[in-house]
Formats: sequence, structure tokens, C-alpha cells
Amino acid sequence: MGADAVTDHSFYGDLAEFHSALVTNLSILVSTVGCYEFAARHRGIFYDAEHGAKAIDVLQEQAERGVDIITVHASLKRDHLEILSRSSRMIPMTSKGGGIVSAFMRQSGRENPYYENFDQILDIFADYQVTLSLGTSLRPATVCDHFDELTALELQTMAELVARAAGKGVNVMVEGIGHAAIDEIPRYVQTAKRVCHGVPYRVLPVSTDIALGFDHISGAIAAATAVAAGADAVTCISRSEHIGLPSIDDLKEAIIASRIAAHSGELAKLKDYTKDEQMSVTRWQQGCKGDWTAAIVPVEAEEALRVRGRLNDQLIQCSMCGAYCGIAAGINTTKAMGSPYQGSRGGT
Repeated sequence: MGADAVTDHSFYGDLAEFHSALVTNLSILVSTVGCYEFAARHRGIFYDAEHGAKAIDVLQEQAERGVDIITVHASLKRDHLEILSRSSRMIPMTSKGGGIVSAFMRQSGRENPYYENFDQILDIFADYQVTLSLGTSLRPATVCDHFDELTALELQTMAELVARAAGKGVNVMVEGIGHAAIDEIPRYVQTAKRVCHGVPYRVLPVSTDIALGFDHISGAIAAATAVAAGADAVTCISRSEHIGLPSIDDLKEAIIASRIAAHSGELAKLKDYTKDEQMSVTRWQQGCKGDWTAAIVPVEAEEALRVRGRLNDQLIQCSMCGAYCGIAAGINTTKAMGSPYQGSRGGT
């Protein structure tokens, strides 16, 4: 479906074998989340200092498997938990990774092992040429909660970690946003980019809390807004978000929605209209269906045309407007008036 990376969020099964299969069989980037596998291995075991060391061992093993990107939740600190405990947030936390790390700190009485052993982590990532993605633990869990002290504190910690990663030559990106109304999203993106030294910003956002069963739409709206504001990578969100595991069809739909959102945001950010011009020129020359090869997902566009018997027909209009097609009227008018019918930007 055109995804640029696949991230494994599994908590069950033989993850080592699964990661190896992904790396072997996929030509795109493979991404993992370090603390997920750590939690899967040690679920129900009291988190002590020894398990802090084991959390780092999992990162080493994932790097050895050849994955390209590993998310590490290193920016949540013990000091933050005290502030979180008296926060006025409606929902204090939504991050699974943040929940795992906070449980470790509460039960062991120690600092976040990823923060405490960050130099060792950087050495591993440098040795295996793995990109570090700094997972966000304190992103908002509802649009009713806004940019606050916790958001700012985590960004400050991320900025520190970004600088340390750069000092060791480790590629790094930061993750962020979560639930946010579209008027607030630019602040999240632009503040993170400024504070975190301009490194790539990866988002997993939704724009409203009430799109239950349709969060792929809420996610696409938020993602387009974030990309337009400067975000660099989008994690797709399916309609099953907040409900359960997505089906294959849910994922397919989510990837398409996210790619449309990312492209829409990039039109505003990059002003590269190449693909849209390709579609528009063909539409003006041949009618509504345009050039299916310029579509976000050409294979799906081709199939949609084939199902409707439109793939090879010569009709200018579609069945939406029929004889009242505005494009057909425009084409006929320009021909009748003897205008140059070039199908190029500004050509008529």
C-alpha cells in the first residue's frame, strides 16, 4: 500500500523470529519499540535494578536483528512522575511505553533505565547504525488536555537526549502530539522542532476524541495539519484505534488515509504540485477520471475504474454529474470558442 516503514507493536509471540522475518522479507524500513518486548518477557515480575539492565539488553538484541529504527522511551524521568501525580489532566497518560517505564520506576524506586543508561544505548545504536526514535510518554490523551508543564518538561529532556545522540553520531527523531485539536497542533510541532534542534518529528495524532470507529479519519485530519506545520513522519491510525486490534482491511484503509493526509500536508509545506498537476492536466484533456497512475494508490484507483467499467472508456464525464458535467462543459466551451486547449497550468 506504499508505506515507507513497518513498525512492530507486538507484545506476544516469538518476537526475535518475527523481527528477523520482517528484516529479511521487507525492502522498507523496519521499526520496533524496545520496551514492548521487554514488558512481554518480564510481565508480572517485580522490576528491580537487574531488570533495568535487561531492558538495555533487549535493545542490543533488536539492533543485532538488523532493524532500522528503535523507539526508546528515555524522556520520562522520576521527577516527572511526581508532577504527573498532581496534574490537572483529565487523562494523565495514554502511552503504553510510558506506562511500562513508569511502572518500572514506581516498583523499583529507580530512575528510568533508558535515561540512566543512555550513553550505553547510544553506543549500541552507533555500532549497529540504528536510528533512535525518542518515544513520547507524556503526550495528551484527550483534546481536553493541552500543552502543559509536563509536555514542556518532556520536550526539554528530549532536547538533551537529541544533543547527546548527535554528539555520538546517532541518527535521531522525536515522537509527539497524541490527541490535539487542529488549532493546537502547529504549536506542538513547531515547538518540538525548535526545542529539539530541528531533528525529524514523527507524529501519531488524532484531532478529536469522539471519532470512535472512525479514528482513521480523525487521524488523517490531524496528520495533514501536523505535516503542514512541519512534521516529517506520520504513524497511521486505523478505525480500530481505541477498539481493538485492526484487521488487514483496517490497516489498508489506515495507510491510504495517512498517505493522503501526508500528501495534503506536504502540498502546503513544500508547494510541490507535480502529482496533482499530472492528474489535473489529464482531467482537463480526457475528463473526470484523469490519470489513475497519478493516484495515491494507483492499483486501488485502477480497480475502482475497472469495477465501474470506466478503465478504458472514452467518456469525459462520470456518473456523478452525467450530462451536466462541468469539466465536459468547460472542454466543449473552450473548443467551441477556439481557445488553445493545451491542458496546462494557465493554458486556457
